[in-house]
Amino acid sequence: MDVYQQGMQADSIDRHPFLAISITGYPDITFTGPEEQVGYDFEADEKAEDEIQTPSFRMFAGELGDAVSVTVHWDRIEVPPLRGEVAREGDVVALRPLPGHFEHTAEYGYQDFEL
Repeated sequence: MDVYQQGMQADSIDRHPFLAISITGYPDITFTGPEEQVGYDFEADEKAEDEIQTPSFRMFAGELGDAVSVTVHWDRIEVPPLRGEVAREGDVVALRPLPGHFEHTAEYGYQDFEL
């Protein structure tokens, strides 16, 4: 999650440590960082004889339905308070990136800049 202050990226917060995936009948899956899960071995599923029957395949294929839930512990994420003017509906802002990244413009609301 990127935090912008006055059009400049002020922080980038890794949300992995704040996620928990629950699958009925299995221990919760948490993360210490990207691709650093705790509580389930996804790599073992990749080596399984019948990968289609593994919980991870079935979860990402949407076969487990309500047996899967994802929780984001928003109350544990320390987001710095915003300074200056707050973007409002209809606003478009220029986002100046950290060095090595390119500039974006963003409309008010959800934006996905994943490449």
